[in-house]
Amino acid sequence: MQNEIKLLMSVAKRLGGEIIHVGKPVKTVEQATRETNVSQDKVIKSLVLVCEREPVLVIVDGISRVSMKKVEKLLGKCRFAKPKEVKELTGYQVGGVPPIAVPLRTIVDEMVVKKDYVIGGGGRIDTLLKISPCKIVEYQKAEVMDIRE
Repeated sequence: MQNEIKLLMSVAKRLGGEIIHVGKPVKTVEQATRETNVSQDKVIKSLVLVCEREPVLVIVDGISRVSMKKVEKLLGKCRFAKPKEVKELTGYQVGGVPPIAVPLRTIVDEMVVKKDYVIGGGGRIDTLLKISPCKIVEYQKAEVMDIRE
């Protein structure tokens, strides 16, 4: 995990992102909003799905839910990855998965890219990342589409 954290820090710095050390676990949107004083739509969720065709990282804002129907049209049957699978596929634990430096095909919901910045997982459960959503799309070579319910 140390290698993943070092890579994340390096990539975040290069993309103009800011690592926020909270000092206590921040695993939910509510906790992130409380610790950063931002609205829930500025917080993002980086979620790992295991789909028929391939595993993917999907990113939605804090007030949205992923529409499995929409994702499944693209990738076949999908389910949320189990915590062990998240760790194996990304190198990060559930609650700390960042929106960048993750070696998976990435789909970002179109509402996320409308923000000037977003706050997401920072690689550890006590760390967050503030970054431009355009930089996420650029770095991850992410597809932008409507994937929320």
